[in-house]
Amino acid sequence: MTGITLRAAAYVASIDNPLNGILPDFSIFGVQFTELWQKLVAGIWAIAIVIAVIYLIMGVGSMASASGVNANPMAHAEGRKKATNAAIALGILAALAVIVGAILAVVS
Repeated sequence: MTGITLRAAAYVASIDNPLNGILPDFSIFGVQFTELWQKLVAGIWAIAIVIAVIYLIMGVGSMASASGVNANPMAHAEGRKKATNAAIALGILAALAVIVGAILAVVS
């Protein structure tokens, strides 16, 4: 069994990477396709930012309503958690292009 494993490992080590030197190129499908997918991604990204802003407003609003005359510490903590998560999501969405660029730069 050990001999088979060693031969398999030697075989795998001798295979060349078929994707070595090949880079993704979206322009192969034409200018219209490139414009379409870029508009689609930009639209989805914009909708995600709007949703994150709405959740942030709702979280801050629930914090404000929980700390009024009838203070409720649990509701305030829950609103704070929602607002914090929405703020983190908004920050990530705002920096999405930088994050993706950094990941691609690190792995390439």
